Amino acid sequence: MASIEYDDSLLQTSEAMGGVDWDTIETGGLVSEGKHLATIRKIGGYLHNFSTYTGPRAKVQFQIKEGPDKGKVLYDDITLPDPREADGSRNRRILIASRMGLIPRGSKETHQVNWKVLEGRDVLITVEHSDPNKDTKRRVFANVAFAGWEDPAAAAAAPPPHPGATTQVQDRYADI
Repeated sequence: MASIEYDDSLLQTSEAMGGVDWDTIETGGLVSEGKHLATIRKIGGYLHNFSTYTGPRAKVQFQIKEGPDKGKVLYDDITLPDPREADGSRNRRILIASRMGLIPRGSKETHQVNWKVLEGRDVLITVEHSDPNKDTKRRVFANVAFAGWEDPAAAAAAPPPHPGATTQVQDRYADI
């Protein structure tokens, strides 16, 4: 086996930083719009300063498993229960929890929910891009849609839509 000669002078380098996109350096770039099979890598709790209160949230880290975006990382936030939260935040959390099996669909009882149990599970997420005209930074961001979480097994078992069928907007979130 050949001996390797080390030269520490090679460790003194310079980096041209002009083309570095610091906002995507850790994620691998912008995830494309549409449905993606992803693994939930990590979920952590933190306090978020909303405009009218400070309350708990879960930060969810996904890693895309397939396709051209394979390996890219995306984050989502779930507002956790607080008496001051908006109805939309509560509805999204309940929709996600029921779709992922944390809360039985249609339940009227109080349930203890441990979001941490989702770590390592696969999920089918729907990604939407933000409107750069509404964003003060004029950047496009990838976000998980309001109803953008699905259990891959349930999604695979669902019958395909009938060709030419129309979507009824009033029943979009019937599983809340």
